[in-house]
Amino acid sequence: MKGFSILFGCLISAASSALFAGETCNPDSFSNPDLIICGQQTFKKVDGVLNEQYKKALSTLAPAEQSRLRDVQKNWVRFKESFCEELYQAALPGAEAPIERLGCLVQTTNARLGELIALQTGLPLDGFYKAASAIAGKDRERDVTNSIELLGGEELDDSLWRQYAEGHCKMSERLFREDFANCRVRMRFQLPMNR
Repeated sequence: MKGFSILFGCLISAASSALFAGETCNPDSFSNPDLIICGQQTFKKVDGVLNEQYKKALSTLAPAEQSRLRDVQKNWVRFKESFCEELYQAALPGAEAPIERLGCLVQTTNARLGELIALQTGLPLDGFYKAASAIAGKDRERDVTNSIELLGGEELDDSLWRQYAEGHCKMSERLFREDFANCRVRMRFQLPMNR
């Protein structure tokens, strides 16, 4: 039954892609067809920028790190597809299911884009660490660890997530000395909220 649901979802997604491929996004409309068109166009743009940044990130790394980045990127793709499919399946049979999936794809791709830029620049996604510091308040040293854990939410019980996050955080730790545990929490912080 699950296999049928996945196949059905893929067919609906493919059909809606073909149906709306030549359409223009109407940002003033809140109808499901318009939200799907806008979501598809947004995802196409974000995915294009991500692919450019991935190539740039590869070109800035030593050969051993390039190999690691390829592995991390493959793990990310598997995680993204599974994660967003799970949201899609949870929203079925509702008409908003394709919108949920597209929103997830955009948010997850955008988060990965930030990670790739961080790998190129050496600057972690500091908005997370700034938020942790702001929450910690005056007793920063004692409370920043608690703030980081609070921002990251619960640990994900997802093997694809663990493979992706561990691979990426090992790279970040090796290249920029980012704390491995903090990196994993920071990456969870960037996931779509509707999980």
